[in-house]
Amino acid sequence: MESWSNSISNPDWTKGWLYADYLSRMNAYVYPFVVALVLALCMCIPKRFVPRTYLLQSSLVILALSTTVGILWGFSLGLGFLLLVSAVMQLVVVVLTGARTGTLVFEREGALVQLGSALLHLGFVVFVLDLVFVTDIQRHLGIFWFATALITVGTVMSFYPREIASLARRSKQD
Repeated sequence: MESWSNSISNPDWTKGWLYADYLSRMNAYVYPFVVALVLALCMCIPKRFVPRTYLLQSSLVILALSTTVGILWGFSLGLGFLLLVSAVMQLVVVVLTGARTGTLVFEREGALVQLGSALLHLGFVVFVLDLVFVTDIQRHLGIFWFATALITVGTVMSFYPREIASLARRSKQD
């Protein structure tokens, strides 16, 4: 509401100190949730290609490296490092899943469900990266909608694989 009312009263408000203050306050509100989501993703993303016996250790190594970066160069960079590592790992998962290598571990069977899950996780990582680091409103909107598309497509593919496969078969028959 505050952003909307400020943009009506002063269209250039994003160029002033009020906008910077607004972003700082919003980030302070969202950081606890972002950290919780990133920590959950830190456990969820590696489980696709790290054996279960080493999953906790690999997640702890990633967290330790991120914490070290955070201590040395600040909390935001530590969080950014964790997000970047998560994004790269998830991008690898998307590529390997799309290539149908069969080397990844998923809870459910089916190419559509697995690709959907990979896209959904990548969308969350991109969303959090955007939320935390992008301050330029023009780039923010593009990245936000890209993350939204990844999350939406991933969700549809994960929850409705039979329906998608049925539609694809019908369209091939026609």
